[in-house]
Amino acid sequence: MRLCYFPRVKLCRGFPPFRSVCSLLSVSEGPTRQVVRMPMLAMIFIFVSSLSEAAASIPTTCQVAIAGGGLGGLAACAALRQRGIDAQVFEAAPALLRGSTGTGIMISANGFSALESIDASLPDKMREIGARIVRQNIHVCRQDGKQLKELSLDSTVNFDRFGADQYNVAWARAHEVLAATVPEEYVHCDCKLESFTVSGETVDIEFAGGHSVRASLLVGADGAGSAVRRMVAGEAACLTKYNGQLLWNAILPTARVRAHADGEVEYYTCGADGQVILAFDAGEGQTSWYLTILEEHAPPATKALLAEAAAEGTVFGGFGRHGVKDELKQAFAAWPVAVELLEATPEAQIFERRLCDRKKLMRWQDKSKRVVLMGDAAHPMVPSQGQGTMVTWEDAAELAECLVARAGAGPKGPTSLDVPAAVDTFVARRAKRCAMVQKFSRQAYMGRPSPTFYPLKMVSLTRSFRKISKIFGYKS
Repeated sequence: MRLCYFPRVKLCRGFPPFRSVCSLLSVSEGPTRQVVRMPMLAMIFIFVSSLSEAAASIPTTCQVAIAGGGLGGLAACAALRQRGIDAQVFEAAPALLRGSTGTGIMISANGFSALESIDASLPDKMREIGARIVRQNIHVCRQDGKQLKELSLDSTVNFDRFGADQYNVAWARAHEVLAATVPEEYVHCDCKLESFTVSGETVDIEFAGGHSVRASLLVGADGAGSAVRRMVAGEAACLTKYNGQLLWNAILPTARVRAHADGEVEYYTCGADGQVILAFDAGEGQTSWYLTILEEHAPPATKALLAEAAAEGTVFGGFGRHGVKDELKQAFAAWPVAVELLEATPEAQIFERRLCDRKKLMRWQDKSKRVVLMGDAAHPMVPSQGQGTMVTWEDAAELAECLVARAGAGPKGPTSLDVPAAVDTFVARRAKRCAMVQKFSRQAYMGRPSPTFYPLKMVSLTRSFRKISKIFGYKS
């Protein structure tokens, strides 16, 4: 169709979205051609053309379809495409980049090992946007705010122990780096997965809106509320396990409040079980902070909302609840650092939620072994150890390695994929480790009191040290 820039143009029945345009303009679809003014037609033409182009850009086939465009889905896509496998991301949200989530992430040595395996350029890119952590300061306080003792830990020993320094970054910035690594033509938004059907060596995936894709493998990287997990493992495997702790967090410019020195982490235990203040350098002049309280010790207004959500069957949490700032200032009144962080943060930017995970899942694949879970879809974790993203990146790296090891080589990359064998190998390598990290993260929740009996205290510390060494020292 040739578009001429004259003051008046005509719509013809042959224009594909003619019915939609006529509906928008209340134009009769009769045999007589109707005339509309050019500005209105131009806008509608651009709109429907963009929809047509978006639909046309969604492939009908690919080797690996990844449901979810978060830190895990993008990492898996990057790792697979780096190895010549045609992987495509299908994200349910209308836009890939969602702005600040109010969270920071810790990239430990095992995370850097996974990033190196995914794409050798990623570790340096993450370091460029993050803060190298040189010191962690732990403040042990009474409930009245009085500090009993302070421990200052040299974080640079991580390099000698595990081969990499710890870097902290904003979640949203890490997401941007991964999004830039995967060419945009391989990421498709507004694609909410509704169902899949396995037939022989392929899986047909249906999305809301009528789109469908045929792939050799479907990867469920669609987060803690995974639809793919529900389809693979059933409703019982999707029951939420709350750990009885509430979390509030935000990211704000460090210039607003000096809660830490450059490259440092400040951690306060507040004398009550599960009550913690955490603030750290998240890189690029940003501070990430977290406050936690057990639900039983929550402010009265928060308790009332929790009860209301439970009665109505709704989920508690989200950004910017009115009054949450004042509630937290009262709950943490004995700690000036918490009050200063709250005063410096707009209420709309404070995110709150109940901490939770789900029961361990040792079988991540369906019976056909052409659908597999990874990341939070497979092993959602309480964020006490900062390992949710790290083991997700491990998943991405190892899924790619397992598929390549079972692939037939072609001139432009792997051609035939022995998906069932690769999936079995992947789950065998990952499920037990991730279940261990998931369990440890639940048990070692933020602010958990240490045993007071000295021998038990030493046993507990030794066990934790061994677990952390096993987690951080892992190589993808």
